Amino acid sequence: MITSNWNKTASHMWKNSKRRTKRYVVFLCTFLTIYLFNFFLPRLMPGDPFSHNAAYSGQDMQGLSAEDLERLRAYYGLDKPLLVQLLNTIKANLKLDLGQSILYKKSVAEVIKARLPWTLYIMLSTLIFSLLLGLILALSALENGKRDSLIYKSMSLLAEIPSFLLGIILLFFVAAKVDWLPLAGNLTPFYRHGSVVEYVLDVLRHSLLPICALTLNLTPQFYFTARTSLLNIRTKDYVLNAQAKGLNQKIIRYKYIMLNALPPIVARFFLSVGTCIGGTMLIENVFNYPGLGMVLRDAVMYRDYILIQGVFLLSATVVLCASLFSDIINNYLQKD
Repeated sequence: MITSNWNKTASHMWKNSKRRTKRYVVFLCTFLTIYLFNFFLPRLMPGDPFSHNAAYSGQDMQGLSAEDLERLRAYYGLDKPLLVQLLNTIKANLKLDLGQSILYKKSVAEVIKARLPWTLYIMLSTLIFSLLLGLILALSALENGKRDSLIYKSMSLLAEIPSFLLGIILLFFVAAKVDWLPLAGNLTPFYRHGSVVEYVLDVLRHSLLPICALTLNLTPQFYFTARTSLLNIRTKDYVLNAQAKGLNQKIIRYKYIMLNALPPIVARFFLSVGTCIGGTMLIENVFNYPGLGMVLRDAVMYRDYILIQGVFLLSATVVLCASLFSDIINNYLQKD
């Protein structure tokens, strides 16, 4: 009997180890594939950084001689064969060096460091608000059929509207009608904040509409996941037993149903990171918000390959790690 139990335990551990190894191999292969696409795709765009008028950086590339352009290409390593460029990029990235931005005339790491906090602020605020709003809506409609039908239809309609379109709608029909809501930017230009409170309030005013647009776009995902999970948990035996014992409905709703329904919702939180990154990049351009979305737009416009690589590499790494966490959570649930 002891030998049989030990064999079952060993078999279970071996299967779990094999599953984890497969998961990490898939993660690594996916990362390598994205890394290669990230290197080659920008270079497939027509033109190069030195055939576009880089007026943003204060330098007119079109006015330079052919010799000057060749020297610039050599300086940034773009005169070498693609394979050599790839190997040099890999060596630099392994040293955590993302290279020098051609457009901003500084390291890519510095550019990202300056803009990343604004993008993270919009992203994290959106994810948290969307999660809470979706969960609250699902809970509020749990025992009310008419309310559930109304919210379900509203969320289904809202899910079909892209975030940038929601941003434009808010821009035209809300910000343009209200004086205290800014149309663009992250801070009031040329305004000296007298205190930290003034600074925070100014940041909140400028970020309100971008966060609202993204929250409206992401909430349906959390709502549908929460609704499905709550309805599934509600039919479990332990919930029916609690109801048969006459326990308080609030205790049943929050302790028995909501807490047991949370893991899939948390998994959805990590899966939504990729959608949120893409939405944030778009919405920053709609509201001229100075995050990585604006950086990426300028990098693509002026063919700054090195900067494009850095932004996409960071985004892809965050999305893959979030997907890995979601996969781990799902496997934990299946084990249970």
